[in-house]
Amino acid sequence: MDKRRLMIGIIVILAIPLYIWIAYFEIPAKSEIGEEKMQQDPLTHNFEKVLQYENDYMGNASNTSQLFQSLPLNEYKQSIEMDPDHLLLIVHYDASAHELQEKTQQAVIYNSTAAFLLIHNLEELEMCFNDETFRVRRDVVEDYFNDEFKTLIDPENFKEKVQKTFNGEKQSAMYKAFTEGK
Repeated sequence: MDKRRLMIGIIVILAIPLYIWIAYFEIPAKSEIGEEKMQQDPLTHNFEKVLQYENDYMGNASNTSQLFQSLPLNEYKQSIEMDPDHLLLIVHYDASAHELQEKTQQAVIYNSTAAFLLIHNLEELEMCFNDETFRVRRDVVEDYFNDEFKTLIDPENFKEKVQKTFNGEKQSAMYKAFTEGK
């Protein structure tokens, strides 16, 4: 009987720290990794997480860099350049647009819309990939959304009007309008 109690005691002594480690360290760490993966994809990105980077001026380099570090494809972001004379922001990505395929189109739409909403004086955004460069102008994005543009600052509206349009025809039309200015 004493050996059985001793074994149960040892199991309990080992099980409690193991449970604490799993519950308070292992599971939260894995959910954080999952959250980061979701933030990489324009389809699952949580726009509410980038609202903190809203700023009147693109010249706030730290804020602008952090915004793009929080937007989709940030794992490929190398650097940013600012041209204050033309209110142009250039974001360099260390990836091939061709290899990323559909994600490139989605990121061009998502990131440019978010940037123009959150950086109030930004007029042009250039996204440079290893094999291709995309240039989007504020006036084109604002024209595309018409009067609804300013309402996109609400995460639910952003999700409805931007993220939920990521399907074949609607996405292609939006992408074409943004990059060709029509």
